[in-house]
Amino acid sequence: MDVKAAEILWKRSVENCGMRYMNVLSDGDSKTYRHVLEFDVYGDNMKISKEERLNHVAKILWTGLRNKFKECRSKGVTIGGRKEGSLKESTILKLTNFYRKAIKDNVHDAPKMKTAIFASLFHTSSTDNAPKHNQCPTGVKTWCFYQRALANNEKPKSHSSMKTKLSAQVLEKILPVYQMLANNELLARCVSGKPRR
Repeated sequence: MDVKAAEILWKRSVENCGMRYMNVLSDGDSKTYRHVLEFDVYGDNMKISKEERLNHVAKILWTGLRNKFKECRSKGVTIGGRKEGSLKESTILKLTNFYRKAIKDNVHDAPKMKTAIFASLFHTSSTDNAPKHNQCPTGVKTWCFYQRALANNEKPKSHSSMKTKLSAQVLEKILPVYQMLANNELLARCVSGKPRR
């Protein structure tokens, strides 16, 4: 939203409608949000909160993972390629979708969002020798094959059947991107789960 247009709309909300806007739904570091705060349109320093668009936050993850891939390649470290567990374009897309789903499925609960985000990441980097399913949801209806097998008192099948896999090296490289995008402040701004304006 244009900064000047926002100012006009916010002024009119009181003058014409006798109401106040309490939230701004925006992308990342929005100039409009900062301007609305500085302008103090309601004159009483009323707290106005900022919410993030779900698709925008997911796109930041996609961009962050692609940038990490390029950064590693420029340093001579290969985390991409055809090898199993590498960071391929298709894997980046799946991880982005897992991230978006973790937020959407846990709307109104930022701590659960965070747990679900890391559950999807660590699940994809699990192996038979090093299963990492402690953050995955439990029970007989969970999406996690490992936890579902345990809930049914069965032996979990091999991790070799997983379609999306990350090597330990890739996990180590992309973990900082996840930590940045699963911080409490950002997730608190995603609690409405709105996909777009």
